[in-house]
Amino acid sequence: MTSRLAFSCPTRLLAASKATTTVAAATMLAAVVPQDAAAQSSNAARYLQGEAIAEACGGGTGSLDPKGLIERDLDGDGEVDLVISHEWIECTSGGQFGRSLNCGMQVCTVLIYLRRGQLLQLTDEFLGGGVEVGPGQIPEITGFAHGGGTWSIRWNGREFK
Repeated sequence: MTSRLAFSCPTRLLAASKATTTVAAATMLAAVVPQDAAAQSSNAARYLQGEAIAEACGGGTGSLDPKGLIERDLDGDGEVDLVISHEWIECTSGGQFGRSLNCGMQVCTVLIYLRRGQLLQLTDEFLGGGVEVGPGQIPEITGFAHGGGTWSIRWNGREFK
């Protein structure tokens, strides 16, 4: 059985466009990260996890299965980046039928953040499911789309294509 990290709804600390959200995690963590959070996750990843759960559960509480929080170098720069897949968020209060508000009948929001210095910057956001990150220095990220078709993206030096 896998463990889940649970968060209560943190106060919205950033009000910025999703396309340009950048997180300075060191200054925001005290209010949102529980003391028993998984040690392997970076502070920025734990903060963004809490924000994703709060949004997914409409201000309620919930948890994110570790399968939905992938920390790996995605762009080959040697820094650990982040993928959050809403399909693995379970809402204990809020949400819809225990699922993320960012999920439809088949797929959910997927967020990709690239590390730039001490910050994780939202680089891509789309709908998908079954998200997996392959091996390699610049790994392929795969999953399924509406209707069960598959998709595949990889960092090309400027963006995920």
